[in-house]
Amino acid sequence: MIDLSKRLRRAIHLNDVLLCRRMIDANPSSIQNPDYADSSNTSLHLAAKLGHVDLVRLLIDAGHEDSGISLNTEFETPLMLACEAKQIETGLLLINIYPRCIPYINKNGMDALMLASRNGTLPLISPLLTATTPASITAHDKDGNTALHYASASGELKALRLLLQYGASPLAQNAYSWTPIAYSATTAAEAYFKQLVAEIERRRVEAVKDLREKEKARQAGVRLVTSSEEIGGRRASVRPRLESFSTLDEAGPPRVEWSPVERMAMTPTEGKAGGFYFGNISSRRRAGSGD
Repeated sequence: MIDLSKRLRRAIHLNDVLLCRRMIDANPSSIQNPDYADSSNTSLHLAAKLGHVDLVRLLIDAGHEDSGISLNTEFETPLMLACEAKQIETGLLLINIYPRCIPYINKNGMDALMLASRNGTLPLISPLLTATTPASITAHDKDGNTALHYASASGELKALRLLLQYGASPLAQNAYSWTPIAYSATTAAEAYFKQLVAEIERRRVEAVKDLREKEKARQAGVRLVTSSEEIGGRRASVRPRLESFSTLDEAGPPRVEWSPVERMAMTPTEGKAGGFYFGNISSRRRAGSGD
């Protein structure tokens, strides 16, 4: 009779969800089933690497990771294998359920972001950088190589552009003082890399310039409101704020900065001290009779 571990592994390869469920229900202690001939990869490692999403859900629901994140002999998580094998759906599922495993590193100091960048697994780069426990864009391996180094060396130009948009530094040096651009796979890739860096720098300068202009406009608006300006040819005095008085009686009547009479200089009544007087309306006589 074939050993249970081999039968379970074979069922995972065949993506036989029902058979795996029956074997796990009958032997719950054998759910992890590490393969010592293959870096001690567990059942979840194998399912994630093969991209069997339904099996990954089954293993997670059955408690595969209840005791902790599974690691093989290379200290690799199932998420790392999914990133390396370009298994998008299983990678997204593991990111959503186990975001705490994103910063994990293997024996070489590489995390899931570096593996995704090296292998061009573009749909996983953004989720890795925006998860609740995100990957660090400045993280490096034992040799000081960042995810941008790996993307450049592998010729993954789309990953290169995406990492730069998320703030990866093109000037980051590894342990040998090499920048990512020095690892460009081809001359054309190097020219494209330089063009990307120039474009991003231009956008950054424009953004800073726009921010400064908005700040100047805001300060100018505040100055026009708070300063005293020439109004109607006279110097306008700054009226005390009403909040400085405890009551309206203390504030007194509102002051008029200029009189409407002053704007009527051509009227014949200008200069009359008494102004207009109509008398008592009830005592006025009828016009035209003279009586």
